[in-house]
Amino acid sequence: MSYTTTATENTLKKWETNYFKEFVRESGFMPYMGTGSTNPFVVKKQLIDGGQVISIPLVYALSGDGKGTDTLVGSEESLVNRGYDLKPFWHRHAVAMKKSEKQNSTIDLANAARDMLKVWDMDTMRDDIINALSSVAESSGAYNELTGHAKEVTFAEATTAQKNTWAAANQTRIVPGATLNNYSATFATMAGNLDTTNDTLTVEKIQLMKRLAKKRDKTTGQASVRPIRTGEQGREFFVCFAHRYAFRDLAADMETINLDGRPRNVDDNPIFQDGDLLVDGVVIREIPEINDYGSIGASSATVVPAYFCGAQALGIAWGQMPRVTRRKEDDYEFIDGVGTESLYSVEKLRYIPPGGSSAVDYGMITGLFATAAD
Repeated sequence: MSYTTTATENTLKKWETNYFKEFVRESGFMPYMGTGSTNPFVVKKQLIDGGQVISIPLVYALSGDGKGTDTLVGSEESLVNRGYDLKPFWHRHAVAMKKSEKQNSTIDLANAARDMLKVWDMDTMRDDIINALSSVAESSGAYNELTGHAKEVTFAEATTAQKNTWAAANQTRIVPGATLNNYSATFATMAGNLDTTNDTLTVEKIQLMKRLAKKRDKTTGQASVRPIRTGEQGREFFVCFAHRYAFRDLAADMETINLDGRPRNVDDNPIFQDGDLLVDGVVIREIPEINDYGSIGASSATVVPAYFCGAQALGIAWGQMPRVTRRKEDDYEFIDGVGTESLYSVEKLRYIPPGGSSAVDYGMITGLFATAAD
């Protein structure tokens, strides 16, 4: 009698599929990823079939007034369109084990290393997303030779000049504390206007970010931030990823609201349970790994970000989904290893608006808030 056995490559394929789903989910950002244009993090997988660069397009809304009974010929309006190119790069890691250690183990090396590699992949993707949310462009002359747009640097790595260039270009995409009057094109001046009396994250600041996100000005070319989805009666929904101190301040501000306006039971009330907060159709999610900007506020207050996202805030381009790599026949088959290998990139989507000269963060508002560190 002949018995059917599962081919090794099929076993690994299932391993890889489950591995990918788990590490993306556990990064904390999976609910906001998707291939549709209304997702905060737009995922593109076309490069899996080959190629180096993929573009995420944007077509701006028409700004003209149109015509009534007058002649349209010669008065047509051109569609302003932009594109942002993403180029994936490799993410690889591995663990190795000697045969003497494998002999002491009753499980397969791939399974033994699986959790460690998944944590590494999860942390790497989460950090890539956080870095993209905080990123600013290098100087206008520093272009990526393959993608054609300015290279990105994380906020922590940005120079003073790069921070100022970002602040100057993104006045319509920055909420500095309690009032837009705190804004300055010089980032250090703007941050220095923030104090822990007025400029902590509260319900009113979430509502201010939402109002700015919804603002559209045809004269200046300012585009609104598209909502993640629109519900009945014109309700619009967004998501805000908050630094842990900002989230703490918002939770304290909402304590009375949650006690008086939500069910008073352990399972449903955020007073008793960890989880997201909800304000005016905005889901606020705490991301503990988001870094603060340092003690740069008024009276050396710690300044922290909150990233208010609508559709197309970031682009994620996959060139290769995670796959298992194996190290075999090393040192006369005494050392064995297993690794993970993937090809992707995560970048903030920026476009030059109609009539503009500098790229603007398209799908997000950056909130800056003062807070007292623990």
